[in-house]
Amino acid sequence: MRTVIKEGWALVRIRFYIVIILFLYRLLWGVFLYRLVQSAVIPLLLRYPDQGQNELGQTLFWMESQIALMDSREVHVYLWILLGATVLRILITPFIRAGIYQSLHTDATEPQSLSFFKGMKRHGMSSLLYYIIELGLLLLPAFWIVPRLYPIVAGTLQSPSYLLHLLPYAMGWMAYGWFIRQCILYMQLGTVGGHAILSSLLAFFRQLLPAVGISLLLGACVLLVFGLFGTVAMIWTGMLALILQQSYHFVTSLVRLWHISSQYRLWHTDISNRS
Repeated sequence: MRTVIKEGWALVRIRFYIVIILFLYRLLWGVFLYRLVQSAVIPLLLRYPDQGQNELGQTLFWMESQIALMDSREVHVYLWILLGATVLRILITPFIRAGIYQSLHTDATEPQSLSFFKGMKRHGMSSLLYYIIELGLLLLPAFWIVPRLYPIVAGTLQSPSYLLHLLPYAMGWMAYGWFIRQCILYMQLGTVGGHAILSSLLAFFRQLLPAVGISLLLGACVLLVFGLFGTVAMIWTGMLALILQQSYHFVTSLVRLWHISSQYRLWHTDISNRS
């Protein structure tokens, strides 16, 4: 597993421009969400009565808010904007994935940037289909979990200890989500590489333990960086906190590509040994 991770890092260094693309992609999405929330929430908070005012002012504020919600035209505008942005992201993400997978299959001596955009063109639609299937499978357990979570969430209003009952469901859903994403990842690697989907999926099952180890190790790195950045941002607020917050997107993009590259090396080694 250590060798695979080292080989994955070597692939990342050659394709470092993809890290920049992922970083800018996530940064723009974060800025959009921040601006959307700011335009909706900040004006509302500025109108909230000061603490020195009597309860009548707060009561009038809440009454006015309820009347504004009943006239839901403005709320619908924000919901449509958020829905449109979500659909746009769903359409863009698979094409970026296709470019990454094509770049990994391209020899290091060939122009990497061209292979990235060729991958978006050649395999973008198949990647979109995989992505839709992935989202559907990820949301499928919600039909079973959500009805069981409703009494637990209602109980948290009376006692926060009910949150402990959410932990098994959350961990199970996370494990299921990881499994589905890895299956789709290996299937897409096979599709882009011209191999049978079934053989690529079997490669994942044969390499299940190393795949889990890679995900746990790199995931622990992300959690460590998140804890470190969060602690520093809470101690030293201001410009440093803002820089660290944006740097975290860069780190997660780097580790994300590292994880995909390591899984690719694991897949490639297994497929090569079976050929």
